[in-house]
Order: sequence, then structure tokens, then C-alpha cells
Amino acid sequence: MKKVLIVGGTGGLGMQVVSMMTDNYDITSVGSKDFDIKNINDCEEFFKDKNFDVIINFAGVNYDTLIHKITSENIDVIQNILDVNIKGTINLVSTSLKNMRNNKYGRIILISSVLSEKNVFGTGIYSSCKSFIDKFVKNVSLENIKHGITSNTIQLGYFDGGMTYRIPEENLDSIKKTIGLQRFGKIKELTNTINFIIENEYVTGTNIKIDGGIL
Repeated sequence: MKKVLIVGGTGGLGMQVVSMMTDNYDITSVGSKDFDIKNINDCEEFFKDKNFDVIINFAGVNYDTLIHKITSENIDVIQNILDVNIKGTINLVSTSLKNMRNNKYGRIILISSVLSEKNVFGTGIYSSCKSFIDKFVKNVSLENIKHGITSNTIQLGYFDGGMTYRIPEENLDSIKKTIGLQRFGKIKELTNTINFIIENEYVTGTNIKIDGGIL
């Protein structure tokens, strides 16, 4: 049974995915209380004596603001978004790769967003972080596929869980109208995609979009 680490699996969308994957995988679910992905020393200590076949990163922070409204009053919030979404991803991937390269096997799956390609008013910082992840994963794949390690992102649309629950009720219907299927994604559809990536070594360096045909 493959050993899977789900980072950000203690809340939101990650927790829902964990509940649907426990029958088929040996799951370890961690959150910010277990180790701080913003701190590379924490990451190195965590992976020092732990081996995982699969790393899935759901950890992420969102904050909507217009670019011209970034000031000294909210720059700490912006810095935290960059630290978690970009620096945290780099720390997590770089430290987990060491054992994977030794084992000649690994699956790295980073959760991205359709916002990395779709421009939405006020999401400039968050969406740019996701664009970084989508490019980063291609370089991770380039450097590590010869060691049996694949690396991919999943560009999520609107799913029945996680950050979608934070959307005001009055906006939900208008959002559904922008989706070809006129509904939010199901957690099972997300876990099916994760399973596909894990089981297919030939899928690597890709950004897989699952959004129900969002406009």
C-alpha cells in the first residue's frame, strides 16, 4: 500500500479528500500545527526519518485585494500568502525529493487553480502564486523524472468543499452559470484525478484542469 502524505489535509478540501482515500492508501494527514512549510528547517526535520511515495499539497492561503490597494497596512498579509503558497511549496518539494530520489519513486501533486490562467478581478496575488506553482512543477518533473518521480498540478475549478464554502450564498448561483456543467465539482471527481496521476507514470510535468467546463 502506497504511503501518501497530504499536507493541508486537516481542514477544508484536503480533509474531504483524506476521508475518501484512506481505504486504498496509507494516509498521513498534516496541517500547520504539525510542521510549518514556511520554515525549511521544519520541513527538513519532518522528512529526515519519513518516507512517502506520494506528496499532495493542499496548503494554501487566499486574500483578495486590488493591486493598488496593497499598502504598509496589509503587506504582512500579502507576505504570508507568498510565504505559504510559493516559499512553502518550494520547501515542501525540495525536502521531500531527497528520499524519493533515493527510493527511485515518487509522485508529487500540487493543488493549483483555474485562476492561474483565468483572470478574475481582485485575485492578482493569489492567482500569480498558482501560476508559479504550475511552472515550478514542470521544472521539478524535468529534473526528477529520470529518478522515477512524477510531478503535476491539478488546476481546480469550483468544488463542493474548501474555499467554495466561503463564497457568499447570493453569489453561488451566478458562479454555477459560468460552469458548463452548471454545478460544482464532486470530491470523488477530484480523488479520481489524484488516483489517475498516482497510477500513471507517463503523466508528468502537466497542469491538469478539472473545472466542469468553466467559461
